[in-house]
Amino acid sequence: MNADRLDHAIRDVLHHWTPDDPGAPADIADRVVRRRRRRNLARVTGAALGLAGITFGAVLVTGAGGDDKARPPARVSERSTLLWRTTLPGTSWDACTTGPGAVYCRGEEYDGIGVDARTGKIVWQHKAKDVNGGSSPAGALPGVRDGILYTYADHAPGTSGAGTDLVALDIDSRRVLWKHELADDSRSSASAVLFDGGILANSPAFRSVVALDDRTGRTLWTYSWDKADCDRAAIGGVPYLMCSPDSEESPRRSTVVRLDPATGEPRTVASVEGPTAYIGTDGDAILLGGMAGGQQFLSDPGPATLTRVDVGSGQVSQHRVDGLPMGVVADGVILTPGGNGDVVAYSADDGKRLWSRDLGLKLRTEPGDPTMRELPSAAAVDLGTRMAYYLGPSGRLVGLDLDSGAVRWRGRVPVPEGPVEGGIAPELMLYERGLIGQIGGELFRIRPEPAEAGS
Repeated sequence: MNADRLDHAIRDVLHHWTPDDPGAPADIADRVVRRRRRRNLARVTGAALGLAGITFGAVLVTGAGGDDKARPPARVSERSTLLWRTTLPGTSWDACTTGPGAVYCRGEEYDGIGVDARTGKIVWQHKAKDVNGGSSPAGALPGVRDGILYTYADHAPGTSGAGTDLVALDIDSRRVLWKHELADDSRSSASAVLFDGGILANSPAFRSVVALDDRTGRTLWTYSWDKADCDRAAIGGVPYLMCSPDSEESPRRSTVVRLDPATGEPRTVASVEGPTAYIGTDGDAILLGGMAGGQQFLSDPGPATLTRVDVGSGQVSQHRVDGLPMGVVADGVILTPGGNGDVVAYSADDGKRLWSRDLGLKLRTEPGDPTMRELPSAAAVDLGTRMAYYLGPSGRLVGLDLDSGAVRWRGRVPVPEGPVEGGIAPELMLYERGLIGQIGGELFRIRPEPAEAGS
């Protein structure tokens, strides 16, 4: 394994590494551990990560402001309607996404499966070619557009180095339209990003991306870089790269680069001193986190810098914070998970701590290994009702007021009780006026009825 491959292998592990402490990585929605084989990978590589010294996102839950203990308790609703619950075939499931009238999931035995969102009935399946190859799980699916599901499959099924393909599946015909080989086995939300006019994906070569026609897979343009690690995102249909220096020999600045959707022509929107971690997007702004106290690594305790880059004007604002607030970003709020089933909300404008809350989802620790704890889902945020919803592995749900952190709703979906699986997190998605959740092989749709804010 050469240096580039080792670097990408470590970054791929970091995309899925969620230890039982407040150091949860950014983009938690698809970097949480969702099944046994990924959790084993994290355990095996833990020592290597310690030696490399590059775990992302140490989050401190201390800081000024936002203490919710003084707030009077709000009324909590337990009303909801469980519309359906379906047991998926197979034994292991990674990630799901929603589309018009359906929810789509990927698992170890299936590159794609479609479930009718109205009835919960399984309407189509596309089986993987080999289920014994130890293929990489997906942290997220790229999505659905114009009748096409974008998912992942093994490039060389059944081999020890199966690799990864981005796959376009026609939903109506259930036919594979095209495949595109990725350079590594990272199957996160940054591995393939839909933008206006195409899909931006890792190329077969390291340190480069390729824009593909979303219906044919034809290459539209490519863009390469060196001496940096880059995350990918789309804002307003335009692709962006958030690049951080990858070694001491690299230029010691991080950059935000806009790629022209039609040509791939790069334009540097902004640059800041030092390495950074990509946090997420907030409207037309990109959020980055960096070290501010002389730490050697982002995981080291100490102050941090929250950088906000307006992609339209290129304006950069920076704010000193107690620790890197990393998690789901929603309408000016960064929802940061803690290590004991709590969540801390920070302002995406200036990093100020807004509120904190124990989710009350009764997450269990694994017998004999207290460092491995069950995880809640990432937040699914409904901006219409200003609610942030979370799901625990036991089927318990909670809905928090996005602005105050007050609990406005609790619910529960009956799912089979299984053994404690530390490091396993379910998935929760918004769908119309409700939620779709995935816990292992159980998929359900529920419509919560939260209490009014301030009631």
